[in-house]
Amino acid sequence: MGENLDLAGWRLEPIDGEDRALVEVIALPPEQEMFAGSLDEVFGRLNAPDSAGVEQGFAVIAPDGAVVGFFVLRDGLRRPPWAAPGAVTLHSFRVRPGLQGKGIGRRCIALLEEWLARERPVQPQLMLAVNARNEGAIAAYGRMGFVDTGVRHDEGYGPQYVFAKPLS
Repeated sequence: MGENLDLAGWRLEPIDGEDRALVEVIALPPEQEMFAGSLDEVFGRLNAPDSAGVEQGFAVIAPDGAVVGFFVLRDGLRRPPWAAPGAVTLHSFRVRPGLQGKGIGRRCIALLEEWLARERPVQPQLMLAVNARNEGAIAAYGRMGFVDTGVRHDEGYGPQYVFAKPLS
């Protein structure tokens, strides 16, 4: 799980399509939201009847109770075509503006790795796609232990780099 972060009091809270208000505090500026997707898109997918069991939202809660992060996991039929068989994919990852660059993202991923080890121990890797123009996210994912797989794709949002993080 990489570096040794203090996770005391931090928690990952599974949420569903009914919990949008909980994460609306993570309103991203337009130049970041274009990469993460709008909350309308994200919660439209979480509210879809076929999302149960294959698409799950998570809020990241700091020790003071503040919601500081949010992401969605996809599995099974919702896993994108660029993902390796059996992988879990990470989508719409966002950290509250004003807290970015302070280790929150690394804590989010560490909490996620703990959750996956406990809830889905057979998953071989965590994967994501990041827009080639999103230089800040590319650098941040590298610091979190993700590696560029060399796979590229384009789903209409511009070139995407596919990154993976083996799970231990």
